[in-house]
Amino acid sequence: MGFMDKAKQLGDQAKQLADQAQKKIDEKQTQFNEGQRQKAEQQAAQGEATPGDVAIGTHPAAEQAEEPAPAAADGPPAAETAPPSGQPPAADANATPDPFKPIE
Repeated sequence: MGFMDKAKQLGDQAKQLADQAQKKIDEKQTQFNEGQRQKAEQQAAQGEATPGDVAIGTHPAAEQAEEPAPAAADGPPAAETAPPSGQPPAADANATPDPFKPIE
């Protein structure tokens, strides 16, 4: 048996095994889907909501009670705090300095 014949035979075997594996995957997927469908039907019959059941026009976050944001600690917001050195920022300080500018 030549090299090409052997390669063709092995290719055919691989194809058959791949087809068998795909059939098993399809069967398991069908079983899973059927189980999910039955579970959803049972929940619907019992009046339970499923995770996908949301009233049209509403958002799940809108159903939560509107609570005000917690009050911040006393003091100015972080952007208005003085620098750690205790010195006020220079009036000519650049808010976004050039990272490639040499340090003077």
